[in-house]
Amino acid sequence: MALTPTMSGDTFRYLLIPADVSLPIQTLTASKCGGLGDDELQKEAKKYFYERSDKEARQAALDQASPEQRKQLADKMREEVQSAAAGQNAAAFAQLDDDALIDIMRTTQNSATCEITALTLPTPLNSYRGVSMYTADDARIQNLPPNPRATDLLTACGHNINAEKQTIGGPPLGGIYGDAFVGRYHDNELQDIWEREDISVEEVEIRQNPLPEWIKAAKLPGGGGSGSGAGENMMNVQTLDQLKEGKEEGYTWSQNDDEVEMRFPIAASAKVKDVKVDFRMKSIKVTVSGQVLLDATLGGDVDPEDSTFTIENGSGGTRELCVTLGKKESYTWRCVATPK
Repeated sequence: MALTPTMSGDTFRYLLIPADVSLPIQTLTASKCGGLGDDELQKEAKKYFYERSDKEARQAALDQASPEQRKQLADKMREEVQSAAAGQNAAAFAQLDDDALIDIMRTTQNSATCEITALTLPTPLNSYRGVSMYTADDARIQNLPPNPRATDLLTACGHNINAEKQTIGGPPLGGIYGDAFVGRYHDNELQDIWEREDISVEEVEIRQNPLPEWIKAAKLPGGGGSGSGAGENMMNVQTLDQLKEGKEEGYTWSQNDDEVEMRFPIAASAKVKDVKVDFRMKSIKVTVSGQVLLDATLGGDVDPEDSTFTIENGSGGTRELCVTLGKKESYTWRCVATPK
């Protein structure tokens, strides 16, 4: 699991907190050379959770499904979307043909992802040091066991695991399930700094008296956590690593300072002539074979002349519509798109 360092100054230490309390918390080492754009902790966490999930088995079962089984799976997916009514795109999503829905399932099984929870956010009070936790984003679906130590760490930083609604960057409702990674970073936008830093096992031992200094600071006003006096809106602040990429209903996205890329699973039979993308400075509408995949207001202004789309072959025989938006100004959007 740990990476082999090349130079001590180019590496950082992070932690793995097993759900099994009989196992010790592990200290792991990785290179910090990738920075925010190619962060080794996120890469290793995603790989770790993918390899321990049943996604590969579900992918194989999907590939081997008969036409009748594929139709049943597509119908079941439509029913789940319609019953959940998750967002304004739910109706359009449910109207996709069987091939498109199967391709979405296949893309989901192929993707290595994880959930990121901001234990503390970088603030002047904590010298712009943040601490994040990385867990399996489908932990409940996999019926992974509770992780008492990770949950205790979460609540020690002032997070409410019994809230009615989960917020962006906030804790999974009910606490942490499955193994959890914890890492620290230095993030000061004014000084153009983003760098991984060490965190030790002793710093996550919340049963010690007194508490570790960073946890005590998290409870102070402006301390970066969600403790008393920290401000309710702190839970809605997104750290930069959470703004780099994400998954929405029917598509995934990634961004850098100059452009946004959206990827939509589409039917294998789809051609360029079937695609219509209406690029506007503040909005976008994506239609494939007469079906609207996205009609949304963008999180910033784009240059329609510097925006385009292509159809690409994805992994596992899937097809993807790749939409690239050229930003008018170079900065990180806090929100990529809001459905109309």
